Order: sequence, then C-alpha cells, then structure tokens
Amino acid sequence: MKLEHIKNLLQISCNFNTSTISHSFSIGAEDTLTVKCLKDTFILEVTSSENQKIEYYTSIDEAAKALYNKIQATETN
Repeated sequence: MKLEHIKNLLQISCNFNTSTISHSFSIGAEDTLTVKCLKDTFILEVTSSENQKIEYYTSIDEAAKALYNKIQATETN
C-alpha cells in the first residue's frame, strides 16, 4: 500500500472524528493494526492485535509513516 493512500485513510478518520471510523492493516500473518481517530480529537490510536500495544499519534504524517514502515517491513521479509 502506498504511503499517500494510508495518509488519505487517516485523514478521513480525523475529518469525521465525531463518529468512530477504524481501518485495519494486516502486518504479516500474525498481527493486525487497527487505527482510529479518537472521538472529537485529532489523535490517532493504533492498536496491535498481537500484543495489544497501543500507540498514539497527533500527526497524520507521523502515523502514516509508522504504519507504512511496519507494512513494508513484513512485505520485504
């Protein structure tokens, strides 16, 4: 998936932050990252299904780059 597509999905989530929109990204065979914009904020919450680790981002660019890097790391292995 292209970085620009990830940014667009995250931007949509934040543009409609009065409702809950989430996006899921498969990271290898074991992990799924779920991303949502916290309601009435512009904070993105990224949750890993594998270890339930939660990360928060206040920048769409930073969140998109982190997701992109994690996706790319599993595609090249």
